[in-house]
Amino acid sequence: MQNRVVALILILTLLLASPSLAVELPGYEGGINNENNYKEVIFITGEPIELEGTLKISIKERNRRGVQEKTYTYTYDLNNLKLGATLKRNIKLTETFETNGKQTTSLKTLDKYTENFRIDGKTYQVKTEDYQWNQGQVLHETGLLEYYAGDWSARKTYNVDRGAETVTVQTIGSLVGYDSPWSATQTQTLEHIIEYQNKLEDNNTWEGTALVEASYNKTKDYNYVDNVPNQISFKGGFMLTEKHDNVLKYSYNLPRANGVGRNMGQNSMSIDTNPIITRLNIPALRDIRGLASEKDILLVASMDGFSLTATNLGPSTAVSRGDFAKALANTMDIELPVEEDTRSRRSRRNKEEEKLRYIDVPKTHRNYSYIEGVSNRNIMVGVGKGRFEPDRELTKAEATTILIRLLGFQNQAPIGNYSTGFKDDSSIPSWAKDHVYMAKELNIVPKSEYFYPNRPITKEETATLLVNFINYLQDQLKYDYRENVLN
Repeated sequence: MQNRVVALILILTLLLASPSLAVELPGYEGGINNENNYKEVIFITGEPIELEGTLKISIKERNRRGVQEKTYTYTYDLNNLKLGATLKRNIKLTETFETNGKQTTSLKTLDKYTENFRIDGKTYQVKTEDYQWNQGQVLHETGLLEYYAGDWSARKTYNVDRGAETVTVQTIGSLVGYDSPWSATQTQTLEHIIEYQNKLEDNNTWEGTALVEASYNKTKDYNYVDNVPNQISFKGGFMLTEKHDNVLKYSYNLPRANGVGRNMGQNSMSIDTNPIITRLNIPALRDIRGLASEKDILLVASMDGFSLTATNLGPSTAVSRGDFAKALANTMDIELPVEEDTRSRRSRRNKEEEKLRYIDVPKTHRNYSYIEGVSNRNIMVGVGKGRFEPDRELTKAEATTILIRLLGFQNQAPIGNYSTGFKDDSSIPSWAKDHVYMAKELNIVPKSEYFYPNRPITKEETATLLVNFINYLQDQLKYDYRENVLN
């Protein structure tokens, strides 16, 4: 038997409001899909057979005696017209969750399963009792991003001609992935060990292996578009494009039909979704023209991170804690609290002070909803004694610490005495040093001579910092979770 290869699956992540462990690849059989079409490959006949068709997924949630559950129902209708092959498959899975602080573990088990694959006059059948399958996952959330990993194992037995022939497929898998506002990646790698036996014929057996890697990727890109006509009220603006692409790669080591030698090879296929295009608002800013960071400032302002209507930004002026909360919430699509209706506000007017999270952030404060939004996720919190100090200037060290804490990478800094490489390294507060070091390593802060950690961060620096953070989420993080695995 061939040595088992540990399979690896990267999965795209989940919504913070739900304990579901990641937005998964379609199904769990190593397939890919878009809005209309689903594709996968199987090897049970002794050769790779690519199938495509439809996959319908139904998900139901419930809380049962304090235990959160999800039930998944998958319905496959696939074919290969060239080979005259058809596959129909129905699956029901149950997933249970357990949350401990910022971590959530889940266990998926198989409830029901039926599969019928027809080719060359033969029917390969699988029933629930012929399939053993389970999957465990763990997720860690940072307030903005989610990382997850897990493992599963399976053994599926196909019966042919009422059991005269059998094909047993053993599968080993593992998974790891992430989800962020600007990108998400999920790669699935399954290792199959396939064993065929003809019970009516002595020594009529064969073995083979196959490795399937299916990767899903979501990226939100921004692009500045100039207007062609000169006689228009604005020169151009930013466009957001959300793209979803799927790639499936597979390799195999199977017997040849004539019994001589091995059939070995590899192949791939891909499928994309239709891009989602959004045009952003046009800021009215005029005092940023000619700045090296002009496009960064315009991008942040286009997402209402800075004022859309102000004509003067004051790029060298300091950013307050409340204003940074607004810029962060709007550029990272952080959910804001829903305001109560008028009657509810009236009935609770006398309890207003009791309900305030911070005594210095009344609901009339210009940044109240943004401060609530980042506080709900523990992205930015109070400074003690029930205060947030929304109008206090934010330092560069504080702003950098917030972003690296969102990535959860501060623990990857060196242990013991080390230098960040900045000439003013000794001025960096001890609580910020690991964060500043990682921000420099990830190119989120410029690799300049000085960092000036205790200076208030300016609006121009805030725009550059946030856009660098966006670029990291779009490119470097995605590359690590996709290209480094597939290649």
